[in-house]
Amino acid sequence: MTSKFRLRPIFAPLIKFLAKGFIKLRITPNNATLIMLFFSILSSLSLIFLNNLLIFGVFIFITGIMDGIDGAIARLTNKNSKFGAFFDSSMDRISEGIIYLSIVWKSSELLGIVPKLDIFLIWFCLIFSLLISYVRAKVEVEISKGENKFDTNIGLFARSERLFYLVILSILSYFLGTSEFAIFSWGIILFSILIFGTFLYRFLKYREILKKI
Repeated sequence: MTSKFRLRPIFAPLIKFLAKGFIKLRITPNNATLIMLFFSILSSLSLIFLNNLLIFGVFIFITGIMDGIDGAIARLTNKNSKFGAFFDSSMDRISEGIIYLSIVWKSSELLGIVPKLDIFLIWFCLIFSLLISYVRAKVEVEISKGENKFDTNIGLFARSERLFYLVILSILSYFLGTSEFAIFSWGIILFSILIFGTFLYRFLKYREILKKI
């Protein structure tokens, strides 16, 4: 499954519009990245202390939007830099870990499936979320050594899709009333399957690519 199925193109007009506003406020790409991290922390705190899936989902949505805005600001102002890309990628991993941490923290309430299985599921999601990005980074290093160009932006469940999934799951769970935690539990199980499926798809496709180099 290629990049044409991703969410980024859908939200691109909104992100570009907001990026222009941030530029007028003299916010740099790195500042926008820190704002993204800040909202991921707010999402985590809203779940841990307010126990509110709706606010949790809204803050994750803002985190996802800000994740695109930092890059848009860099492109519009021609301030792309190697450190900026490195900083953005590092903060992305941290912000996602913070979000998963809040789910683990509230796992006894949110994921009442089987004792300890809930913690394992979130650990599983975190590890393979990181691997989805890691294997892409590693294969791009190898591709850069050769002359051939390949599309490495493959697989359905990249960071944007993972965050958006949690947004939809949290909001739907909140509005389903008394069943919200049960719905969230089943949603996390599906979440883990989709994450692992994306990693496996990328791994196998990258294996084919590396054999051609």
